[in-house]
Amino acid sequence: MTVAFFMFLSIVIPLLLGMPIAVSLGLTGLGWLTLLDPESFRWVKGASGAIWNTANNSTLISVPLFVLMGEALQRTGIGKRFYRGISAALGWLPGGALHTNIAACSLISAVSGSSVATAATVGSAAIPNLLRLNYDRKLIFGSLAAGGTLGVLIPPSIPMIIYAALTEQSVGRLFAAALIPGLMITALFLLYIAVRSFFLPKEMLATDTEARIQRPFIGVLLDIAPFVVIFAFIIGCLYGGIATPTEIAAVGVIVVLLVAACYREVSPNMIWEASVAATKITSVIIFVVIGAQIFSYAMFGWGVTRTMVSWVVELAVEPMVVFAALSLIYLFLGMFIDPISMMVLTLGVVFPIITQLGFDPIWFGIVLVLLVEIGLITPPVGINLFTIQAIAPRGTSLLEVAKGSLPFVGLLLVGVVLLIAFPELALWLPGQWY
Repeated sequence: MTVAFFMFLSIVIPLLLGMPIAVSLGLTGLGWLTLLDPESFRWVKGASGAIWNTANNSTLISVPLFVLMGEALQRTGIGKRFYRGISAALGWLPGGALHTNIAACSLISAVSGSSVATAATVGSAAIPNLLRLNYDRKLIFGSLAAGGTLGVLIPPSIPMIIYAALTEQSVGRLFAAALIPGLMITALFLLYIAVRSFFLPKEMLATDTEARIQRPFIGVLLDIAPFVVIFAFIIGCLYGGIATPTEIAAVGVIVVLLVAACYREVSPNMIWEASVAATKITSVIIFVVIGAQIFSYAMFGWGVTRTMVSWVVELAVEPMVVFAALSLIYLFLGMFIDPISMMVLTLGVVFPIITQLGFDPIWFGIVLVLLVEIGLITPPVGINLFTIQAIAPRGTSLLEVAKGSLPFVGLLLVGVVLLIAFPELALWLPGQWY
């Protein structure tokens, strides 16, 4: 336990000094492996095997493909046209444009697999129109930041792919398990907006007529149809068992480009920009995962993982108490660390504890993703908060965006409680398909 304390301390200090988390994890792990056998460097040489096993993991192949699909979607007008079509369809509801934010985010996230891409795509289309209609600013920003978190939960989800790679779980089962919780969180967001619009109508909009985007039916259909084609292809292949997630990601990129080509929005420059952005994002993700594997290998070598698992199991407390404590730790870490870094930093220790206590690994993966979602909209390092602030009008403060997101943090916590109380919300669907 003493070694465990100093190992984690040796990570925190470089992070506080501004060192990238991938470098911090990798160098710290190599340092502890050197101390374990300073004469023959046997454990340091063994780290190469851990790196190879990670880099050679076929599950991770889908990551750059899903990222590329999201980047291509963000650089075309498909997402903005879809938002325009949904606005026309839902604008008659009290607070209808805010319902549009959540509905659009939930569907776009199912294609992009990225929270930041979802928030940026919907937010860039929504914010100017909603400000013109005098909606409450905090509610505008909060609904967009929170809606973007659905990009982490609704399949395909990049953090879910990382979880599968690190814990050797089935990506298909995780995607199936996430569908009902994702729809549940979406419904909670929509219900909150509907209730708030009923009791506080003045902060929602001036009149329903102003919020409605007047468009003919055929125009609405043309706006929505291209995105529905992409969405139906991905979900149909995924849950119909037609293709693996990696194959879906590969063909999905082509489908997005073909749909965009129909609108003459595909160009060599667009493809180049999307590819470069996807390469940068994927490189960061993979280096973080490799660094985490080196550090996990060091913990294994020193016996830290075995000791901590044994210590937790021998505690005279209920497993749910341990789970509650781990949940609080994740909520705290989420205020400072991005979701993927948080997962790769902790799963080496947490996952063996969870499985030893008898929790289902698929269920835990969904709850974990839901917990890291909350970190996306909690300051001081909520990525979605910064994303919305960046595309909001000049002068918008991070505090204003964070205040608008606060009610949705509570709704995400309600989702966690529901999954704990009713595990079948996550486990029923995988049992039907797999």
